Amino acid sequence: MAEPELDVRAEDMVLAIGRPDVQRLAGALQLLLGPGTDRPDTPARLEVALAVAVARFGCDGRPRVTRQPPGLYTPEAWHVHLSAVEPCVRDAIRTAIRTGAFA
Repeated sequence: MAEPELDVRAEDMVLAIGRPDVQRLAGALQLLLGPGTDRPDTPARLEVALAVAVARFGCDGRPRVTRQPPGLYTPEAWHVHLSAVEPCVRDAIRTAIRTGAFA
């Protein structure tokens, strides 16, 4: 039996972002996913929204989001881990973090 082909372009991506970056990414995800989408303002919601967005791009990738410290007060850093994502997804997410929209 032949081994499945691996996409050599797929790589892991890890980002540490602050509250303003999270807000831009959350807004972009809400625009992309539609008005019925809950605002991705918790690690769990952001993780789900990223998973749906990656699937909509027609790609694979497994997101995991954590917040450090896990409480509600600043300063905080959100850690976004995307496993095995293609370059176009990485670029789209970076653009959304910078601009608040997906290209």
